[in-house]
Amino acid sequence: MITWTKEAEEALENLPLPPMLGSYARLECERLAKKSNLSTITPEIVSLAEKNYGRAIGRDVIRKLRAMADGSLDEPMVPDELFDDDSGELYSISLCPSQYGAASDIKIENMKILVPALRKKLKELHVTDLMMDLTETAVMPHCEFRIGLTGCTNACTSPYFSDFGVLGVYDVELETSKCSGCGQCVDYCSRGVIVMKDGFPNFNKSRCIKCGGCEEFCSESAIKVKEMGYKVVAGGTGARFPRIAQTINEYTDLDGVLKTLEDIVRLIREKHTPGRVFDISARVEEYRKSL
Repeated sequence: MITWTKEAEEALENLPLPPMLGSYARLECERLAKKSNLSTITPEIVSLAEKNYGRAIGRDVIRKLRAMADGSLDEPMVPDELFDDDSGELYSISLCPSQYGAASDIKIENMKILVPALRKKLKELHVTDLMMDLTETAVMPHCEFRIGLTGCTNACTSPYFSDFGVLGVYDVELETSKCSGCGQCVDYCSRGVIVMKDGFPNFNKSRCIKCGGCEEFCSESAIKVKEMGYKVVAGGTGARFPRIAQTINEYTDLDGVLKTLEDIVRLIREKHTPGRVFDISARVEEYRKSL
């Protein structure tokens, strides 16, 4: 049985973590204790857990949480642009933890650009009216046009089971003048994209999924985002016959996202066959073949 010292309990309460990770942090401390064959959790174990979370969620989130705790935060932790009242609409927008500030500054900025533009476009396209026209049963959640958005391609909440999904993507580059050649980014990248060459990180862009994690992780801020954009997928469902959304565009800008949404909605309006369960997979396959 694992016990906690009073000091460890206090240290856990003061960890700079998003509320959603609070219960996980206790389990992380217990995991670390078991790994070291310890039966008592001390502040040192909690400190190690904090380092692990710093590695996992990035420096920007930790910085903002610490500033919020000491009262010096001069920016909103939860961006207003990512929230809106979509009640009364027959579309739903699901966001990843970036909605609650649990992402790097650049990923949140990307979502702050995307979300209001998507909501505006959905209203312009009269998507609620379209879904009402297609509904043959009582209006219920499965009558909605479902959109899934994530700040990066790690897709913590998967857009691949949505009618329309958008993932933030980031093309990174190295500023050699800031890089010490520590090589920590090599171990960080789970895809094995980064290797050391001539004392500096080298990126295999053909394998990179453009998640931007290395930029967030680099303690020296030597890895920078050169360009940010979006990956677009469509035609997914987690309903009666689960289906993974198909990739429409691996890398596009905001205009490309809105144009694709407009095209998909037009195809639904023109060719979708009404039924008890909304399913646009056939229309998406048709659209992909036309590109």
